Amino acid sequence: MSLYREPPESIVVEGHEYPVDTDFRTWIGFQGILTSRERDEEKAAQVYALMERLGLPASEASLEAMVSFFEGASAKQAGAGESGPSAFDFERDSAYIYSAFLGAYEIDLSTARLHWWKFKALFQALPDDCEICKIMRYRTVELKDVPKGQKQFYRKMKARYALPGVTSPAHRTDEDMRGYVQRRFEDARKRQAIGDLP
Repeated sequence: MSLYREPPESIVVEGHEYPVDTDFRTWIGFQGILTSRERDEEKAAQVYALMERLGLPASEASLEAMVSFFEGASAKQAGAGESGPSAFDFERDSAYIYSAFLGAYEIDLSTARLHWWKFKALFQALPDDCEICKIMRYRTVELKDVPKGQKQFYRKMKARYALPGVTSPAHRTDEDMRGYVQRRFEDARKRQAIGDLP
């Protein structure tokens, strides 16, 4: 994200510019689709529906543009390329994230309209002492790196705040994420073509 330019309000697909909903809720929803445990066919149907709602053509090029917008201007997300436990889940951690934004920035996420890129920048810069940041540390800390006298405490915190699943999209490289999404999209499109999808 640049200090000198406003973040984009549109997505370019094959040379055509499409104004889109840039609000953080829409793109948290997009991430939710990609990381859900639903069947790939159902995920693809939800991605198609989101493309339609955003006014984008249902195509692989649109998906590529959506993933690029989702990733934002930075080439890497915090923790990209690592393999490890999920640090956060927007749905399960919504109360902690809400209170963190209200406390740190006086932003009420229940009413605020906030560009996805701005939301991500603010989320990544939350103060270390807010509850969600502490919880993310509990989830991701390696117990082997914790002093012996604190291991029991951190083991307890990791268990208390554990999220289902092993890894999160934040721990994929951008290239991994892009490839994964495109493979799922292509598989689902083939199934739809032969009548396996509605």
